[in-house]
Amino acid sequence: MNISESAIQAPEHSPPHFQPHCVDRLRAFCESQSTRTFNARGIALKRCSQCLLGLSTCICHYRKPGQSGIEFILLMHRDEVYKPTNTGRLIADLYPQQTHAFAWDRTRPPDELLELIADPRRHCQLVFPPREGDDRIVESQPGFNMSEGSIATVILLDGTWKQARKMYSQSQWLKQLPLLNLESAIQTLAGELGHYKLRQACESGRLATAEAGALCLSAADDSANARKLLDYFTVFNEHYVAARMNRKPQLLTAHTALSSSQPQS
Repeated sequence: MNISESAIQAPEHSPPHFQPHCVDRLRAFCESQSTRTFNARGIALKRCSQCLLGLSTCICHYRKPGQSGIEFILLMHRDEVYKPTNTGRLIADLYPQQTHAFAWDRTRPPDELLELIADPRRHCQLVFPPREGDDRIVESQPGFNMSEGSIATVILLDGTWKQARKMYSQSQWLKQLPLLNLESAIQTLAGELGHYKLRQACESGRLATAEAGALCLSAADDSANARKLLDYFTVFNEHYVAARMNRKPQLLTAHTALSSSQPQS
């Protein structure tokens, strides 16, 4: 909902400086290994090097890094690593010290990823809707029934729905992990989900990766961070759409909420 009829006045582009996080580093690594250049739509647009949005619609001033009660592993389809519309990076923006990112590989997952999954200090869960006939363990909360001192860690399959299904079904090395059922959290946040405006071809009811991250936080009873991530996702959506429509971003309640919040050390 708009709280003002006036649009946001784009400041001179001098955003706060952030250290590269896991998605930035993964993108740089993939670019160094690639034999061709990935040309996304809007390649001619002058973009902020940090948020990847246009300079006039940069959202870095609304990025307030902090700490969450759980950790995230972004398992990214290689196409997503390059896309400015990717929303998994929004999770890393807000929780850089608690987010890990890896490019998905069907048969050769990175050793570091396997080490994280096998770490006895972690309770890892795969975020994917339970399917009829699946024999996987299904749990209802991040870190469900974990031992004291364990790190609740959720794995998000970051790609289109078609890509995520492929990643789910073809990753034999993920088969031993329990699934995290987010139905309860979906009911809690139902009216605030499914508003990803940048990929209209997505199947009905499918959520952006940032929304899935917010659901995980809600399921972990971390409502403040769930709200913060949804607000940041809303701002991202509005600014990206504004750039596509060649207009100024509209001021939303999410802008005000993020502006009043303070980054955590």
